[in-house]
Amino acid sequence: MISRRLLRVKVIKALYGYVKSQNDSIANAEKELFYSINKTYDLYHYLFYFLSELRDYAQTRIEIGKQKLMPTEKERNPNTKFIDNKVNHFIAENIILEKYYSQHTVQYTEAKNIIKKMFGNIIQHDYYKNYMNSPKRSFEEDKRLVIDILTNEFEDFDDLYNLLEEQSIFWNDEIEFVVGMIIKTVKSMKEKQGNEFKLLPLFKNEEDREFAKCLFRHAIIHYDKYSVVIDEFTPNWDVERIAFMDTLIMVTALSEAVEFSNIPIKVTIDEYIELAKFYSTSNSSTFVNGVLDKVIQDFTNKKIIVKQGLGLL
Repeated sequence: MISRRLLRVKVIKALYGYVKSQNDSIANAEKELFYSINKTYDLYHYLFYFLSELRDYAQTRIEIGKQKLMPTEKERNPNTKFIDNKVNHFIAENIILEKYYSQHTVQYTEAKNIIKKMFGNIIQHDYYKNYMNSPKRSFEEDKRLVIDILTNEFEDFDDLYNLLEEQSIFWNDEIEFVVGMIIKTVKSMKEKQGNEFKLLPLFKNEEDREFAKCLFRHAIIHYDKYSVVIDEFTPNWDVERIAFMDTLIMVTALSEAVEFSNIPIKVTIDEYIELAKFYSTSNSSTFVNGVLDKVIQDFTNKKIIVKQGLGLL
């Protein structure tokens, strides 16, 4: 499921597109926001494809080895523990995933080249060798191997990143997060579920969907107003020196602080400081922190921000 942090990122990026377009409607901008969110869910399904294809590639290697004119002893009697891995098997035959693949195009040629290279990397690692050489055969051990592959191969494989970036501009900085979603899914799998294991939903609940929609609408409607306020609280700064992304981040943070009475101010400030560290300049987090602290205090004094419940200030 998509986290609130990623939803905040999606809103900021959609706000960027809306402000830069100048002539786009709010309805179209909101449609683009949810298209971007759905693309993250596409990536979730798509990365499962790579896991099932790794198993198929390993199976093909074994079959080719057996068909050689003079196969080695290892080729005649291969270790099939990887292709017999139950987690891999359940993923390859999951009904929901199969339905998704039948309805969406996968770039097979490029993907297969990457799968071949990725498998070559996997078999060199100790975690794989230890798994294959271990006499144990348990579902938990199978899960551990798949998680090791996701952690060690998917998160740091440049060829995979490049392929995904070519296929969707929405995927260039989401791979690590989506890999985390898949790891969470694998950890929750039960052997008795078989290939009917549940995938994570797109949203944790309807509240998260509404969070993204309401945050985006508020940020668009109040963008000009909040931008002026930010300028007022940065009198010693030339407006042109303030990074545009900093303004987007602060406008979205103020929108959240005003719109959502049940989210503590500290949570909001901390979240957007972290986003400033990743998406803006090296000094942005300190700058954003200082400005938000002043503006939010002013909004609180003026009752523009009103929090409900204990511990929300």
